[in-house]
Amino acid sequence: MFAFRRLPLVLLLCAPSVQADPAIEALRVEVAALAAQLEAVQQRLAQLSATPQPEQSAQSPAPVRLDLDEGSSVTESEVRHTLSNPWWENVQIGGFAAVGLYDTGAAGTRTNATFEVKEASFFVEAYAWEDVSFFIELQTSRLGKDNQIFARTGESYLNFRNLTLTDDLSFGLKIGRFDIPFGEEYLQQDAIDNPLITTSAAYPYGWDEGLLLYGSLGPVDWIAAVTDGTDDRSLEDNPEKAWNLKLYGTPTESTYLSLSLMKNGDSAESGLEFGGSHFQPVGSEHNSTLGDSGSSTVDAVLAELDGRYSFELSDSLSGHLALAIGVASVEDIDPVFDRDLRWLSIEPLLSFSRQWYLAARYSEIGTYDSAAGYHFDGKIYAGGNTAFGYDTRRFRRLGLGLGWTPNPHVRAKIEIGRDWFDLIDASAVDPRNSERHFAGFELAAQF
Repeated sequence: MFAFRRLPLVLLLCAPSVQADPAIEALRVEVAALAAQLEAVQQRLAQLSATPQPEQSAQSPAPVRLDLDEGSSVTESEVRHTLSNPWWENVQIGGFAAVGLYDTGAAGTRTNATFEVKEASFFVEAYAWEDVSFFIELQTSRLGKDNQIFARTGESYLNFRNLTLTDDLSFGLKIGRFDIPFGEEYLQQDAIDNPLITTSAAYPYGWDEGLLLYGSLGPVDWIAAVTDGTDDRSLEDNPEKAWNLKLYGTPTESTYLSLSLMKNGDSAESGLEFGGSHFQPVGSEHNSTLGDSGSSTVDAVLAELDGRYSFELSDSLSGHLALAIGVASVEDIDPVFDRDLRWLSIEPLLSFSRQWYLAARYSEIGTYDSAAGYHFDGKIYAGGNTAFGYDTRRFRRLGLGLGWTPNPHVRAKIEIGRDWFDLIDASAVDPRNSERHFAGFELAAQF
């Protein structure tokens, strides 16, 4: 069939040139050029048909070639767009849960060896555009407080990625409710990410509503945020805002460092917590032997330096040593109730196979002033706020644990630990109640 279609072309090319006028001769030259290009296309198709094609990975889609040379190509990933996908391909769903058996003895918050659902959360991230998504966290169980806190949202924000300032400078933006970017422990507050069951004595973490920017400058990554600075959800109790700046990076392959700075601004109850205790005026909500401040708000300025050194001694022996040190200044309208806080955390971890590890954590926080205490709860097992109020000058915690990770989505933990509360000299609280013991088993899974 193809040969018959080419017959007029062959006759025209073979016609004697003496019978052609100049116009016909020009047409013959043009047709000859088209015939040569057609032959090249046929040869290219024959080569492609005869050459076996390598398998293409899911990460490297096969290019769709539109040319005959070795120039640029258009890939499937470049052609596809968020709006061209089925809606379910633009939605990512995840979650985790932690269940276990926990016991603190008579002095703590789990006096009867309690089985409980400690945490359970769902995460949904839906893409509205290539670099624009909405993230929401639904907490169905939160730190064993099912009888107090029912299902609620956690983080909930819009995320804009790859906003370009110049060809070499771009950043991302979150707006809504997000984790306060202070320190490192907030990144492992979910049980699946924590190598132990308990947290550090200081445990700085919290959510707040506001605006967060993130990006990198050379080897240094950065996060900057402005938030309401109050514990109330989507409400503000003072026009002053909280400001955060975090710098972090890996100066060597095995070393990670970060510096976090924060000014909370005036607030009756800060969005940031220290293991369940907020920045509040002395005497707010809990007992104080030294009396109540009488102030309605306090301000706070704080900083934390974190470091982690990772090592690998053999194929089956590896681990890390993590260190955190921090300081805070709590400023009251009445300087008598100003408080200076310091804290420390040391965490060694040793993996002795691909699945098993040993972990320990020693940590403490306090005013270290026998005449000026503050409240430190030791969330969620110590109950320091209720027992000692603002009379604690030093709170210490030690935890030792064995962990098993049969796969990246499951973590089982056993831990024993002890807490100590040291009180101010003037405290009217019975010091014999100042020690707590802890033992627990926990199983966490994520999807």
